[in-house]
Amino acid sequence: MNKIITRPEEIVKNEQVLYAGNHYLGVPIIDCQNGAIKNINVVSLSNKALIKLKGEPNLFTPHFYQEGKEIGIERIDISKEQYYLPRLDFFLKGGIRVTGRIFTDLKEKGLIYSFESSEEIEISLFFDLKDVCLLRFNSHQIDTKKIIKRDKWLGNPVVNILSSGISLALAFGGDKDFEVDDLKEKETLNLKISCQNKNCFYIAANYDPDGASAALIHLRRKGYSGIYHEFLDWLKKKTIPYPKDPALETRLNENLFFNYFYSIAKDMESDKYLALTSRSPRYYVSGAFWERDGFLWSLPAIKLVCPKLYQHLAREMILIHSKNPGDHAHYIDGTVLYPGFELDEAASYFILLDNLEDHLFDERLIRALEEVFERIEREYDPQTGLYKTFLLPSDDPAEYPLVTIDNVILWRGLQNWRDVLLKKGKVKKAQLIHQKIENIHKGIHKYLVKEIGGKKIFLWSTDGKGNFRLYNDPPGSLGTR
Repeated sequence: MNKIITRPEEIVKNEQVLYAGNHYLGVPIIDCQNGAIKNINVVSLSNKALIKLKGEPNLFTPHFYQEGKEIGIERIDISKEQYYLPRLDFFLKGGIRVTGRIFTDLKEKGLIYSFESSEEIEISLFFDLKDVCLLRFNSHQIDTKKIIKRDKWLGNPVVNILSSGISLALAFGGDKDFEVDDLKEKETLNLKISCQNKNCFYIAANYDPDGASAALIHLRRKGYSGIYHEFLDWLKKKTIPYPKDPALETRLNENLFFNYFYSIAKDMESDKYLALTSRSPRYYVSGAFWERDGFLWSLPAIKLVCPKLYQHLAREMILIHSKNPGDHAHYIDGTVLYPGFELDEAASYFILLDNLEDHLFDERLIRALEEVFERIEREYDPQTGLYKTFLLPSDDPAEYPLVTIDNVILWRGLQNWRDVLLKKGKVKKAQLIHQKIENIHKGIHKYLVKEIGGKKIFLWSTDGKGNFRLYNDPPGSLGTR
């Protein structure tokens, strides 16, 4: 075996950013130095990827004017309202204060950039779409045609983005006093509003210009203040309080809401929910799917926010991805992106079962889980009672194939699978699984425990023939506190 290691590029400069979004629209990078939105994305199941709209350097950039002269930004204070909604307090030259908020509608395909100003000013939002990309492991630019025109209902500008495999449109408007420069032969847009106290820009997205224009009308009817407070009230209801430790409460809820909006998404074309590693291009694998990340980490946190959605997602993601259990990385439709069997990935299906409601286990789901077990069983080592893996949790090739953490995950997960089979009256299959559970337990203590320096410790891995490795790996850590 050629031990080829694939490592992501090291992050040299770690810049602080804000983010926003709902399950339709991701706004993963908001520049804290100038309030610009660098890119937005939507999920496309037909393209098996995120579709990223990006500018160079920014997709949307705000500028401030008074009496026709641009006002410079002296500094920006940033914060998150209710642990998620980004707020930017602009300190402009001349003592002018402007509060900016970037937020989506909670459920609709719309983005809003609102402003409150201490003095009467004009605000422009410069739109410059340079590239349309498909985002998975890497960002792949695609050829598109961009047509800018006015919609027939409101006369607002609409950008139609077309290619052989993509149809997407954006419509723009304001709450009041909205203007835009002449659209003739334009590749960019300079959107303008006056701000005597409060105003906003609306950005609506949809499959085509008609849908984007209709979504814009809906956003304007609801009004940005109502949309903002609907989202804020929802966050307050879902926040997990921990008054003993405010810092921990902040960390908990920021991660909780980021996970809720960035590890799952709604397909723009079909409204199907999908799970993915991350919607943020700052993570080196965005727009793909890892079973371990989804089933062990992300989905259980979704349950804390919305138990009903969790039940639906857990069942659907098992059905989508069980056709290729354990392969290192999947496309978001369950087909194989990166081959190579990882036992921890395959075993994670059974960990997920612990929190699923009984009525979800129909014959279709049972058969899917049986196929997962059949794939795992191909890695059974009868000498030790353990199961082999080709890749480690770090996604690198295993030096020795019998890995402790992988077998522990499988041992625990199979207990859930055994209990499901018993409830379904499949006694013989449950008895077989119970024997496998016992064999794994015995095998771990016989082959993966060794006395080192006078103390018995768990090994990282072994070949079952006396060779072993002492090691640890963050994605599959054996560490204890």
